Amino acid sequence: MKQAIAYYRVSTAMQGRSGLGLEAQQFVVEQYCKTNDYHLVTEVIEVKSTRKYRAGLFNALDLCRHNKATLIVARLDRLGRDVEQIAGIVKSKVEVKVADNPHANSFTIHILAAVAEDQRQRISETTKEALRAAKNRGVELGKNGKLFLSVANKQAAEDFARGMLPIIQKLKKRGIVTCRAVCDELNRKGVPTFRFGGKWHPSSVHTLLTRINKQEKELQTI
Repeated sequence: MKQAIAYYRVSTAMQGRSGLGLEAQQFVVEQYCKTNDYHLVTEVIEVKSTRKYRAGLFNALDLCRHNKATLIVARLDRLGRDVEQIAGIVKSKVEVKVADNPHANSFTIHILAAVAEDQRQRISETTKEALRAAKNRGVELGKNGKLFLSVANKQAAEDFARGMLPIIQKLKKRGIVTCRAVCDELNRKGVPTFRFGGKWHPSSVHTLLTRINKQEKELQTI
């Protein structure tokens, strides 16, 4: 049986959207592995990654090399956002499979990435034109200031906690519940922190769990 490493990338902006949530990605990849005779060695979950910092992806590629395994993603856009990035992954000598496009090879993955990037650029240009037109009409597009920044940061932290909820729930099912145990497991899986770049600490896990518990209680009252 062939070995496989699953790579899932989720961000707060896409949580809950059809086909992009963590559970949806896991289901697609697991079905692909069963159908194509792959043994899923482990999974790497990347939360709210950026283009420049994707520790989870680098960890997944290293695991593939170490285990002589194939990297499997649910969808191509979970692997990367632009042609240059995906080309680098394809050239890394790690076999890559896209679950929702099982017949794609290295060449077609590159072509599909180029088409997707062109579409994003066109959408970006259209959006910028619309914003310029709105500004010319006198529409206020945004506000600056410490108060606005504070509110934005708080909302970002709440969104991050919401995005981490499926991961924390999965750890709880495995009996990983203390701040120290959760901290160790998140670091082992290479899950980035809210600020990126750093490692998880029991204190940051405690803050995360506090936010998640608050969100769960609010949902119960609805």
